[in-house]
Amino acid sequence: MSKFVTVGIAGHVDHGKTSLVRCLTGIDTDRLRIEKERGLSIESGIAPLELSSGQRMAMVDVPGHTDFLKNTIRGLSSVDVGILVVAADDGVMPQTLEHIQILDFFGAKGGFIVLSKVDLVDDETLELAELEIAELTEGTFLEEKPVVSFSSMDQRGIEAVRAEIDAMAESVDARNVLAPFRCWIDQVKGFAGFGTVASGTILSGTLWQDDPLQLLPSGLDTRARSIETHHEKNSEARAGQRVGINLHRVPLKEVNRGMVLAAPGCVEATFLLNVDLRVLDRTQRPIKNRQRIKLYLGTSVINTRIILLEKEKLTPGERGLAQFRLMKPVAALPGDPFVICLLNIQTVIGGGKVIEIPREKYRQAKASTTIPYLRALQEDDLKGFVGHFFAAGRSRPLTSGELSKETGFSVAEVEAELRTRIRDGQLLSFKGGGVFSKTLYQELKEQLPEVLEEILREDALKMSATAEEIRRQLAPSLDQALFQRMLAELCNEQKFQKNDGGFRIQNLSVRLPQEKEKLVQLCLDYARKSNFIPFSSDTIWKLNEKKFDKKEIQRMLIYLRDNRELVRINDGRFLTTSAFEEMKKKIRHVIAEKGVFTLGDLRGTLGYGRSVGVPVLEYLDSVGFTRRKENGRVLKAGG
Repeated sequence: MSKFVTVGIAGHVDHGKTSLVRCLTGIDTDRLRIEKERGLSIESGIAPLELSSGQRMAMVDVPGHTDFLKNTIRGLSSVDVGILVVAADDGVMPQTLEHIQILDFFGAKGGFIVLSKVDLVDDETLELAELEIAELTEGTFLEEKPVVSFSSMDQRGIEAVRAEIDAMAESVDARNVLAPFRCWIDQVKGFAGFGTVASGTILSGTLWQDDPLQLLPSGLDTRARSIETHHEKNSEARAGQRVGINLHRVPLKEVNRGMVLAAPGCVEATFLLNVDLRVLDRTQRPIKNRQRIKLYLGTSVINTRIILLEKEKLTPGERGLAQFRLMKPVAALPGDPFVICLLNIQTVIGGGKVIEIPREKYRQAKASTTIPYLRALQEDDLKGFVGHFFAAGRSRPLTSGELSKETGFSVAEVEAELRTRIRDGQLLSFKGGGVFSKTLYQELKEQLPEVLEEILREDALKMSATAEEIRRQLAPSLDQALFQRMLAELCNEQKFQKNDGGFRIQNLSVRLPQEKEKLVQLCLDYARKSNFIPFSSDTIWKLNEKKFDKKEIQRMLIYLRDNRELVRINDGRFLTTSAFEEMKKKIRHVIAEKGVFTLGDLRGTLGYGRSVGVPVLEYLDSVGFTRRKENGRVLKAGG
């Protein structure tokens, strides 16, 4: 399968980048009128190149003037390799160094140097320029890379440049065509009768005509109505290629440079990024905690606040962990490289890579658990990451796919590590997907009885607590499936009892305050006197000349019901448990004699008629003692 390589042509303004691309491809990448008038590049220009070997690539000619640094960074954000152009008559200039650093931060995998305008200098000047380049590239990805002399005037060295490009491209690994499709948008155009076309370099995956797409961060769903690669219509485009995508039913105003086109569900927009940040050693000042900067990620440019995780400042040359809090969302993934600049000055001060897409803002209180797993991510240490991550107070099980998306490790790598830890008893696996720390699970489960007891002791009348009350007290964000599994295990272990939709602790006794004890006894005494006659809180309230709060009487009756001293029938009235059992005996006796218990038997058996008795009989049906049969009741099997 062919691979596609993107080459960044970098270097100081007026050092011959555009001339080099024109000599290689025959295309003038300065396409804007103002660029031709001023004699310099303002926007990045792109030209296709196919070598005699058959290797195909895109040449990205970026602006060299500091005023257009934004466009330079965007242009170099998706390149595989870089060619640094240095004019022999000028030598190394400020943007020469800056462009190397940008390529370095964006992970350029190789490259070489073109020493241009050699027709303008003598051999001694040429030798000095080569020495200067060797000093400049020391410690960078271009250290000890070939230096090719070139002149656009007489085409001197053009074949040597082609040969080096071929060798450079050969050494670059192809991008992942099997991963989900993702592409940063760097150009947007609208065509009458045709619609919106978004262009960029495909970071990963393969796109086929009519494939569904998501535009991020807006989340707009669309599809690839048609595809072009270097102005040629195609049915597919693969990772590494420059592509133009005609978006189905997406207005031009909805698409901007800096947005992402991706396979649905493979990436989400976020305001937070945990990053591995390095400060350039040539910067004049340290980066301070909470400092605002401009973040260049892909083709997006976002004002951002830096939260340093381990110290108050990073000095020139230092590397550290940070959280970026963005002023607007971006569709990023772990592993994405970035560059940062000062807010109001066009100069690069640092860069690095995204190591995690966090779900919440970093808090110093969680440093002891958060920092260790972020350090493991910083060092690409999967084992260390998994070990620390699940000990960091997670509130829900996570799948291998979710961990892969958050961290950048492949799903296969993560799955293998999780399986090992499940087998070793470090992680629990949950039906439906996801794993959770066994240690943390046990700690939370052990806290549950204490939490429930605390809830019940706060209110002596409360005989049970709902699952939601308990979860809210234990950990409000705790995953429901996780929590329900804990409750079920505690019930099986007979540490919890289910009670009317809630949970109680077996044999837990909470003494009532004296005044409540008196009211409970009053209610119980009245209930015993009522015998078979159901009563309500209103009855007791009126009989006691409304001296007590009716709501409080109702609470006492519920308390007695929960303690199994009373039963509550279907109309909300109460009977003593002993009276209810005696009532069942009497009804059973009537059915044994007559074969059925009718409404006409109520007065003779229980002492009251239809209006009071029907709710009682319906309650007996609901608890499975009797069942209706024609105009009466018979015993239900087992009743």
